[in-house]
Amino acid sequence: MEFKLNDYHRNISDNDLLEDILRVASNLKKSSISQSDYKNNGGKYGVGTIAKRFNGWTGALQKCGLMPNKNQISVSGISKTDMISDLQRVAEKICKKTFTTSEYSQYGQYSRSVFLRKFGSWNAALKAADLEPFDHPLGCGSKNKVSEYACLEEIERIWILLGRQPTTTDIKNGISKYSLHVFERRFGTWRKALEFFVAYMNDEQEVEKSDKIGNDIQPPNNIQEQIEDEKQPHKTKREINLRMRFLVMKRDNFKCCMCGRSPATTVGLELHIDHIVPWSKGGETVIDNLQTLCSDCNLGKSDIEL
Repeated sequence: MEFKLNDYHRNISDNDLLEDILRVASNLKKSSISQSDYKNNGGKYGVGTIAKRFNGWTGALQKCGLMPNKNQISVSGISKTDMISDLQRVAEKICKKTFTTSEYSQYGQYSRSVFLRKFGSWNAALKAADLEPFDHPLGCGSKNKVSEYACLEEIERIWILLGRQPTTTDIKNGISKYSLHVFERRFGTWRKALEFFVAYMNDEQEVEKSDKIGNDIQPPNNIQEQIEDEKQPHKTKREINLRMRFLVMKRDNFKCCMCGRSPATTVGLELHIDHIVPWSKGGETVIDNLQTLCSDCNLGKSDIEL
């Protein structure tokens, strides 16, 4: 199983960008779409790329003949009080005292740019709403502090969360534990970080061994698991490495195979990798015997074969 990065968009024509905005707007049956609408409904290109090309998202919408988003066209008419109330409403809805702009965009009424213009920064807006500032662990960390493997794990987590290839815009919007500088210092550029990630995931040798970069295979958690492991002869190890886990989730479109939910549409949902034929009953750790389940379905399935 192999996957590829999205096409590099530096040489994409203006017409291609505008046509894709119109395609998403047509699918949503809207006369105006926000950046979040575009990103979350199959937009092919980064909103940052589009904004730079047309002097902002509103400029792109006008080029398409679409109505500018009301949040972007009349920023001066939006009060800080309304924005603070909306932050508090979203916080209550997702049961969090702090969150990223990406999390807010799923339920909030206003764009990130409106908050930046009104408050100066996202954290300043959170503080005004009596919420906690969003802290990026090791946000300004050095190459030596964040390991190569930790960077790969974070790219995998974000890719699974979004259900698509993450962009620099996603990282800048606060969805990552690490800042864009961490990936750039480690790999040179964000694109090179993605290329390294893809090369690592496509390395066929990684199926047969534990991860080279430092993720050692762990022993069974308890004696009962060890006894069950010894009942059946196995050709593979029970533990699922980073590469195999990601490839299985990508094959399953980053959705639970039982209920169809995904982290991209269900806030807080966790995806697990499950042995279809349980390990305790002789099932092997191979891609064809693995499936993606959410934590709820995986708990309900237990060791039942489906």
